[in-house]
Amino acid sequence: MDMERRDPKSPANFRVRALFVAIFVLGLLSAAIYWLNFKIDALVPFFSSFSVIQHYVIIFLVLSVLYFVGVWLVLKILPAEAKSRRLTGLILFFALTFRIGLIASDPVVLSTDMYRFMWDGRVQQNGINPYLYPPGAAELKGLRDDKIFPNINRKDYPTLYPAGAQILFRVFYSLVGDSVTGFKATIMFFDILTLLVLAALLRSWRLSLARLIIYAWNPLVIFEISYSGHLDGITVCLMTAALYLYTARKKMVAIFMLALSAAVKLYPALLLAAFLNQGSRLKGVVIFLSTVILLYLPFIAAGTHLSGFLPVYLNNPYESFNLGLKYLLMGLMPGIAYRVWSWLFIFALAVAGLVIALKQKEGRHAVRYAYMLTGLLMILMPASLHPWYVILMIPFLVIYPNPAWLMFSCTVSLSYLKYTSPQGIMPTWVLLVEYLPLFVMLSAELILSRLRGRDMPAVTDVKPINGEMKEIRQ
Repeated sequence: MDMERRDPKSPANFRVRALFVAIFVLGLLSAAIYWLNFKIDALVPFFSSFSVIQHYVIIFLVLSVLYFVGVWLVLKILPAEAKSRRLTGLILFFALTFRIGLIASDPVVLSTDMYRFMWDGRVQQNGINPYLYPPGAAELKGLRDDKIFPNINRKDYPTLYPAGAQILFRVFYSLVGDSVTGFKATIMFFDILTLLVLAALLRSWRLSLARLIIYAWNPLVIFEISYSGHLDGITVCLMTAALYLYTARKKMVAIFMLALSAAVKLYPALLLAAFLNQGSRLKGVVIFLSTVILLYLPFIAAGTHLSGFLPVYLNNPYESFNLGLKYLLMGLMPGIAYRVWSWLFIFALAVAGLVIALKQKEGRHAVRYAYMLTGLLMILMPASLHPWYVILMIPFLVIYPNPAWLMFSCTVSLSYLKYTSPQGIMPTWVLLVEYLPLFVMLSAELILSRLRGRDMPAVTDVKPINGEMKEIRQ
């Protein structure tokens, strides 16, 4: 057997080389699509008959197929001994290539959120509290221009973004000014850092670095961060750093990092429950709350306006977007107001967090519990589930590769078709294609795991480290 491995002409080595070539070709094809992007219709007349959104959904689904084939080859087909540094280097090389191909594109085709980030940064740079006035207010008339201001959405509403995000907006604006590409590049920088932190997390769990392909090549991550410049690139980076620090037994520093993540975008606050254990719950809560409060202090003059657009976001049915379970329940019980459903879902998430916090005794399984809570958040999202929100789930899939969530991270892009439908109504078939496979597959996994006597889907190749897991699951 050893002689066969050393022989470059042996069948085993020939198969490995063929698989490497296949992965390289997949990366090359994907890179070509990312770099051509919305200019592909110049080469393929087939695309010229579609709207820009339809064009995007088609190329996204093609990239998703290439992505799934790549993940399958790396995780299931390539022999363990072939998952070398060279493979990791190839994965990271194409990951960077994909992202660079999108960074200079104008994000306005899919989202104008980036322009709100820049506007909030400009407002602060001029010494004005971003929570006090909406962009359309007369007080901010002197800051308007013909580049940023026209592309801002919800001009008559105050900002939605928390204090941590606002501080970053000001820092980014001071660095790159009105450069859309510059703003996107700063967020993409955090996305690259996420890859490095995930690599460290995989090493600490003694898992193959080849698993990075799950995050590195995921089309949702690449488009929503490098093309649209969504803030989730920073949120996920800080959250992943918190997971790594907790695994490395730096628990209070991890909670501090999680607080920073939640201060950029609120959703990771739910994961605090997974980080609290019996001996340090109070200390952990104090560190978390103190960090968030300190970040809000520079904006405290806004008073009750600190909540910004959030109350409208939770209470206005118009803001509802791409909801699965909530949409179903609203259809079954139309007599219950939209805002009531929002608060019921928040309450359900809070109860789930409390259960996890009480179950967490010695700080074991924090990553696993955080994964479970993130899954619940995706299902019980109180207001809207825009595609980029699902990025929060992807780092967990590097540790727990889950077909249901991997598929959902790709089918969620179909929700953009709402903007091409009459009256802007989400087509029912889109929700069915997104959520029906997800719910069926997750239910099947839960039933099978119970039958096997496990409380989570099996995790392969995981070895005990730092007390995070008690057993190897094959």
